[in-house]
Amino acid sequence: MGGRVDFRLLGEIEVRSAGRPLDVGTPQQQVVLAALVVGARKPIALEALVDRVWDHDPPASARPVLYAHLSRIRGLLRQAAAPGGGTTARIERRHAGYVLDVDPELVDLHRFRRLVEQGADRQRDDEARAAALAEALGLWRGEPLAGLSGEWAAQIRASCHRRRLDAVVWWAQAELRLGRPTAVISAVPDLTAEYPLAEPLECVLIQALHAAGRGAEALDRYGVVRRRLAEELGADPGEELRTVYRTVLRGDPPPPGEAGAALRTAGPGPLRSRAAASPPAVAHRWADPVPVGGGASVGAPSGVGARTAARTTAPRPGPTGTPSSPEVPLGHLAADATDTSSSRQRVRTTRRRALLAALVGVTLPAAAGSAHVPRRDESDGPQAASVELARELFAAAEAFDQEGRARDARATVMDAVRLWDELVGLDPDRNGPPLAPAVLRALGRAGVDFSVPRPALLSWLGDPVHTPYPAISQVILLRGWRFTAPVLLDAVVWNYEHTPEVTSPRDAADVRTDVLKAAVLENTRTRHGTQMMEFDQLLRP
Repeated sequence: MGGRVDFRLLGEIEVRSAGRPLDVGTPQQQVVLAALVVGARKPIALEALVDRVWDHDPPASARPVLYAHLSRIRGLLRQAAAPGGGTTARIERRHAGYVLDVDPELVDLHRFRRLVEQGADRQRDDEARAAALAEALGLWRGEPLAGLSGEWAAQIRASCHRRRLDAVVWWAQAELRLGRPTAVISAVPDLTAEYPLAEPLECVLIQALHAAGRGAEALDRYGVVRRRLAEELGADPGEELRTVYRTVLRGDPPPPGEAGAALRTAGPGPLRSRAAASPPAVAHRWADPVPVGGGASVGAPSGVGARTAARTTAPRPGPTGTPSSPEVPLGHLAADATDTSSSRQRVRTTRRRALLAALVGVTLPAAAGSAHVPRRDESDGPQAASVELARELFAAAEAFDQEGRARDARATVMDAVRLWDELVGLDPDRNGPPLAPAVLRALGRAGVDFSVPRPALLSWLGDPVHTPYPAISQVILLRGWRFTAPVLLDAVVWNYEHTPEVTSPRDAADVRTDVLKAAVLENTRTRHGTQMMEFDQLLRP
């Protein structure tokens, strides 16, 4: 009987055959392998593989190098299947790209997702949910894709951490409902050290301390968290945490898991902490107080929530107080060491506040130098303030363009687009329409115009649920494309959607760059009568 082949991504990348680790090659080869394993049984376009290895800046030899990596990975898979002809995995070349044909149950990440989805299923009883979540958390061996660099690997890591945090909170809630606060007290403190600003995690720990008769410790814990939030974010605890605190003070805790809206929502999709700090470089292994087996994290939710699932982890302030996050990186301000202009400082401060406001979900106090950002009462809500901040970012990018500061303009508009994406993911009907005019102006500066009536285009740009316009516009702006001759956005979208075997995207991550480039080229040929065959010929230097 043949041996089992296992693919492990929740830690250093491993391929094990019958329990024996195999050589997975260089970091570049590991990125290719990880991309195929993450997308198991789904085609990955060659260009997507190139982007994931070289971060959208491939060398001239990218394709031959990639083919070499694929050849070596095929050899690795043959070696993995050799002992007795056991479970096999193979790479297939299809029209839409390369596919790793492997049972997802042989991949720890996919088991992680499946088990967390089971733990989030409210149709199951709490015992079954707690067991599934514990098994999922038991799969965590360390930092996902450890040792791999690049934007794609960072996004996968951030998504895994977000899902892990969801799973921990849901597991703790189930344990509390089962009357087992000691299990929560034993396991959760280690996780709060990794996610020091994750308020849902602190909520369940404080509830567990109180349920175990340790009310004084629960109150002290609240004080520690309150001070930490004030020092690192300049913010007070959120309503859920304050509700738990008040119930502890009264000595009359609510039923477990009923502290507030965030804790009551144990269905699929990420629990949004107001500030879940980026995890350290090496994550501690989950020490589960209940029996564990294999596991997964919440699968990426479909629809609108999918665009926010991988961006709900707020950055930990760096040594100078400037947030840094592999998940939503701030664009780099090309600041000269002697440049102390007030406009630069205002934009830098605004960008910090915008990113934190979007990711943390809290309205921060107006910072010095941010005179153009209006103060808002709490009744206006954090999203309304974040919309204003996004507008400020788009306006700052436009000002940089007018001053001829192209690098600063590009960095700022990228931050604005990421915030726009976050906001429409939270509430498309409320946040999409007011930002559409600013998006349209940014597209105009990039050399994108339109042939349909402006009101129609603004409506489409404000509707990420039913149209591909926001997703395609985000890719254009995030890539920093600036066209030498204007292209029609509506014609580009039409060309994209009418490409055979291509689905209409609703999220920037779903936009196929090769198809989008071809759509732009086709519009340029039709509109301007050019014979250009290379996309880069359309771009300004």
